[in-house]
Formats: sequence, structure tokens, C-alpha cells
Amino acid sequence: MTAVPINRLSKAKGAKHLCEITGAPATLVCSECPVYFATKEHFDVWWRGIGNLISQDIVVLRGPPKMIGSEEERHRRNEELMGIRRELLELCTETAQKFLVQGKYELAVPGALQSLKFAIEVHGNEATELVPSYLLLAEANLGLKRLKIAEEFLSLANWNILKHPQAGSSMMSNLQRNFGRLYAAQQRYNEALQAFATDIYYSSQEFGPENMRSAPSYFHMGRVFQSHQKSDRAASFYAKVIEVYTKFLEEWMRENSVEQSSEINAVEVEEAIEIVKHITEYRERRAEDDPTDQARLETAEGRYTLGLLQVYTGDIAGGGESLTFALEVLLSTVGVDHQRTKACQRHLDQLDKRSAAQQALQEQAAMQG
Repeated sequence: MTAVPINRLSKAKGAKHLCEITGAPATLVCSECPVYFATKEHFDVWWRGIGNLISQDIVVLRGPPKMIGSEEERHRRNEELMGIRRELLELCTETAQKFLVQGKYELAVPGALQSLKFAIEVHGNEATELVPSYLLLAEANLGLKRLKIAEEFLSLANWNILKHPQAGSSMMSNLQRNFGRLYAAQQRYNEALQAFATDIYYSSQEFGPENMRSAPSYFHMGRVFQSHQKSDRAASFYAKVIEVYTKFLEEWMRENSVEQSSEINAVEVEEAIEIVKHITEYRERRAEDDPTDQARLETAEGRYTLGLLQVYTGDIAGGGESLTFALEVLLSTVGVDHQRTKACQRHLDQLDKRSAAQQALQEQAAMQG
């Protein structure tokens, strides 16, 4: 797939083609669909970020309208196109979220921009449904250190919510979380802490203070304290994060289920993994300077939770490795009779049984084949 120069001869009189990424005058067009770009770099980012998933639908949406006779047929056609836009809005939002969690901020921008365009087409210019797209664009620009642009998108989201007092606690939580990130990047730590505290309030109101979806709120508060060199306070918030994730995952393991919970989506699980990795690495760095059993125990708890998350995602090998590391540290610190040690051993036994069952099924399938 590539971008080719715009054919000036076929260009309609008075038509202005603008770059899909920057809004600047375009010189190139995608070879697969009518989407325009200022440079090949913009095309490349768009294609890798979202274009490869939506190009065929863009052809349908932006192509010349079909000559349809009756009003009923035109209405049906408009409904079909609106249905495509709704599906693409969901796809673009989810794709941008995944790139944000992975830290691929440049690739998150195209999906976030497309989600905003589809949200406007589906819901109108002032609907609250535009807020998630504004927040995605704010978060992506925060990651790219474009703080002024991020602040502009946050202001748009804030103004939209002010005009719609019925906006839910979840939306308010996400807004305050991104304001907190902005203030932290600007080293306005007191304002960041206040924003994250408000985030925790709304997140707890929406999901409950012990719910897995509230854990990122505690994490971001902890990160501010970590960057502010207030390690004890950071450790307290990180401990809360690990506690919330561990409780959820242990309940899931007790059900002996191979199906993921409907309480959280794949993007939230990926975010949880990144959060727990950060906390575990932070604890392991601290343990290098503090060789006490308590410091080592905290690293084991991080690895234990990470292992459960890996098992949850189906990474049995990685989960087993993390749980084995945790078990070794637990045995050398709190001993074989400790509740966490027993739980860790029990989960490893479960994984062994699951692996044996899978191997038996594979052997049976091979024999039948």
C-alpha cells in the first residue's frame, strides 16, 4: 500500500484536499481509498495506525452516492452507511486505546482522529459521545510531549461535559486522570495530585473503590509521589493497586475458568499488565538497595500478580515463570505455611494440570488425524 500524487486533472473544480493527520493542504492520496496526506510520513502513520483496518469502508463511505430511486431505498441506504460509521467509531476507539496502552502514541493519533470524525457524523458536533475521542487525542499528545495540543483537547472535553451535567462518573474520572497527567508533565504536582484524587473519587463512585477498573486511578497517584521522591506514599498507592488486581485475579482462578471475565475488556487487561510491570520493576530497583525480607516480599507479590495476569491472558508459560519466581522468594521469606505461599503453589499446580490436559487433547487429536 502506498500514497500517490493527486491527479490534478481529475480533481473537481474548487475541491480542496486536506491531510487526514494535520489538516494541511494535501499532495498525496492513498492508492486504496480517497484519503489525502501532506507527506508520505503522514500516510505511513495513518496506514499503520488505522488505515489498514478501515480503507475498504472509507471507499464505501466517501465514494460517490449511488443513484437510488425511491425515498424508502434512500433511507435504507443512509441507515446502512450510518451503521458502518457506528462500527468504525467503535473500531477506531478500541484501536487507539490499544496503541496508547502499548505506548505507541504516534500510531494512536490516526485512530483517535478518525474516531472523533465518526463520532461527529453519528452524534453531532456537541454530543457527549465526542468526549472519549477528545480524551484519546489528549492522551496521545501527552505521550508525544505536545502538551499545548493535549491541553486544548482536554479543554474541549471539559467544556463539553460542563454543557452536559448528566455526564457519567466514568467520563469525569477519565477527564480528571488526563488533567492529572498533563499537570504532572508540567511539573505542577499539587494540581496533579488534586486531579488524580478527583479521578479516584469518580472512579470509585462508578465502579467501587476495590474494583479492578479503579486500580489505574491509584496507580497514577502513586506515580506522582514516585516522581516527587516520596517513596513511602508511592509504595502505599502501589500496594493498593496490587491488592485490587490480586483480589480480582484470585477470584477468577478459584473459579478455575479459562474464559476471561466480562467485567473488563482486553485494553484494560493490557493496561493492567503494564501497570503491574512498572510497579514490580520499581520494587525490584528498591530491593537492590534494601535487601530486607519485606522488600523482597514486595517484589514477590508483584511477580505473583503479574503471573496471574499472564495466565489470565493465556500466557501460561510466562505466568508459570513469574509464579515460580514468586514462590521461590515467598519460601525464603515467609515460609511454606504462609497463605500467599500456599496460594502460589496451588496456582502452579493448576497450571500443571491445565498443561497436561491440553497436551492430552493435542495427542488425541494427532492420533485421530
